[in-house]
Amino acid sequence: MEEKQLIQALREKDFRGLEALIDDYGFAICQAVWGILNHPAEASYRKEVENEVFYKIWEKIGDFDPRKASFKTWCVTIARNQALDKKRQVIRDLRYVPSEILPETLAWDEHLGTEQFLELVAVLAPEDQLIFLKYFFFQDKPKDIAADLGLSAALVSNRLARGKEKLRNVLEKERGKA
Repeated sequence: MEEKQLIQALREKDFRGLEALIDDYGFAICQAVWGILNHPAEASYRKEVENEVFYKIWEKIGDFDPRKASFKTWCVTIARNQALDKKRQVIRDLRYVPSEILPETLAWDEHLGTEQFLELVAVLAPEDQLIFLKYFFFQDKPKDIAADLGLSAALVSNRLARGKEKLRNVLEKERGKA
């Protein structure tokens, strides 16, 4: 099925369009989901997120605008966002509270809880959020994070350093207001 026909079938809520979506774009969608939900604690959520992605595409096909992005990019973006949302939920549900967050750069004795950490990291770009989650919550090494995300270890270390600086500034501003 051609892409235009597939999109039209989805808009008409024709299940053949959904089947074609899974056949033609399923691999790219699964790659995006698995690339983000790559920690053992998240493995059991992959199929659930994949199904949520296909359902969301089915429901939101009316929002697709070919002038803004290709259909594949639009689908993979939905997959990426769903996977990031699930990753944040899994971390929240684990209720893991790090004993110290940003230990080399922050001198405050107060520890951040999971919710506060997630709110704080929300000021970073999505990929930097993922780097921080992998590094501080899952204790992954920068070289492992780099391999997972297809980046260099130096770039991951650089983003961690810049992110720490940005978060320190945000925390200092919040402390000044309190």
